[in-house]
Order: sequence, then C-alpha cells, then structure tokens
Amino acid sequence: MKSSPHLVLILCLQAALVMGVFAALAKQNALVESKAIDINPGQLKCCTNCNFSFSGLYTCDDVKKDCDPVCKKCVVAVHASYSGNNKFRCTDTFLGMCGPKC
Repeated sequence: MKSSPHLVLILCLQAALVMGVFAALAKQNALVESKAIDINPGQLKCCTNCNFSFSGLYTCDDVKKDCDPVCKKCVVAVHASYSGNNKFRCTDTFLGMCGPKC
C-alpha cells in the first residue's frame, strides 16, 4: 500500500487535535482541584500545632483569642457563652512551611 503525503498530514493533524483536547481537559481538572483546596498564599506569623502534609500544604490547629490577619476563614473553636471570650481557629490551607512556634 502506497501512503500519500496528504494522508500522513491528515493523521498528524488529527493526533495534534486529540492531544490538544486532552491537554485542555487536564488543565480544567487542575483548576477545579486547586479551587477545592482553597490555598491561602499568605503565611501565619506563628503556629504551634501545625498539620503538615507531604504535598506542601499545611493547616494550623492553634486556638487563639483572635485569628491572624492573613486568615481568610476564621471559625469559632471554643464558645464561651457567659464570658464572651470565644477562641478562634484559622481553617485555611497554606502553601509552604509552618511558621515559627508561638
């Protein structure tokens, strides 16, 4: 069977199109996964109870009277209903290393 240059060109173009579609799908999946993690690019001033993962992300389980200014999601960790002195925890996931101990 004799191959024509047009057939080879068409096959190469089809292969490039398929690879482009798969690359676009992979990029879209990566964007969705990074939004699910919700990485906070800032770093806490200090963290004593650090949960570090091998992916390079960490969370700080410190319970304090207020959250660090770089914290996006500060939640009440301990309710003090009578005294009004609630304790808070930053539930952000941070990229990088844990800060120094408080």
